[in-house]
Amino acid sequence: MANYITIYLPTRPQVDTIIAISILKRYGEDKFPGISEAKYRTDVQADEIEDEDSMSEEGILLIDVGGGRFDHHNKETKTTATNLIAQYLEESSNPALQKLIQLAERDDFYGKGTISADPLDRAFGFSGLVGVLNKKYVNDPEIVIETMVTILGAFIQEEEKRAFEMPKELEEKLANGKAETFQVKQRGKKLKCIFIETDNTSMAGFLRSKLGGGFDVVALKLVSGHINILTRPMQRVDLRSLAVLIRVQEMESQHKEIDVEPRILSVVGTYKDVPEWYYDTATNSLLNGGPNPQNIKATSIDPFEFKKLLEIGLSEQLWSPLQ
Repeated sequence: MANYITIYLPTRPQVDTIIAISILKRYGEDKFPGISEAKYRTDVQADEIEDEDSMSEEGILLIDVGGGRFDHHNKETKTTATNLIAQYLEESSNPALQKLIQLAERDDFYGKGTISADPLDRAFGFSGLVGVLNKKYVNDPEIVIETMVTILGAFIQEEEKRAFEMPKELEEKLANGKAETFQVKQRGKKLKCIFIETDNTSMAGFLRSKLGGGFDVVALKLVSGHINILTRPMQRVDLRSLAVLIRVQEMESQHKEIDVEPRILSVVGTYKDVPEWYYDTATNSLLNGGPNPQNIKATSIDPFEFKKLLEIGLSEQLWSPLQ
């Protein structure tokens, strides 16, 4: 089997071809040995194209050129190079690739890689970034491809985690008692909550997503003992009562004197006697050091008490900021 060293493209990098290359480089090594390290040519002329099999023997793979298997221009059904490559690699149903497959179609079929009319969204959307890179590196398209393929590689890796690794981890944690789900009512609104022990920094976002269960409140306990409480933006969970309760409990655990009004303890940021806990209203979270605690001490509160603290604090049983 040939060792693939070059990918031929008919023109400068486009959204569809960049996505196709990203999928090919991540999943195509078995069928196309060497493809993960292959270089590119983007100025290929029609008279340079030979029989696809002959070019494969020379270590050349054709994408969107030459009328071959990955050229979407000559197919009876409207498609993209991304779709053709995903199908050939038997990855069309891979949940980690669905957003990219859709983006390639939307950009190629309708010229709408970014739907938003907001100028910032358009400027910094994937299609916009490809466009400005193509203008800057007119004579060096390989930089454009490698830059965007690196970005997409990180995206695919994260999507793989969300599609495969994190659901498995959640199932295992629930089964072995390392995770517990419960409901709390705050001012007539039901909040779906979970307390989980994990060092996976992507887990909070996953758990708040529909795929991960759509939890409104996620409390993550790191192996280091630090606990961070994050919320789903759409629910607008009020954390002030919980902040007061946690700060009181923290001071009690450290045998500190408590002589302060609850409203003062609900302060945004940190309270001087409880530097371990940061109330961040920008992300609506209570952070005991965040995902990278560094010099922040782990909470002294017994983790077995935390579920109860969450229930009491979120339901505002002891103090309400509306009083």
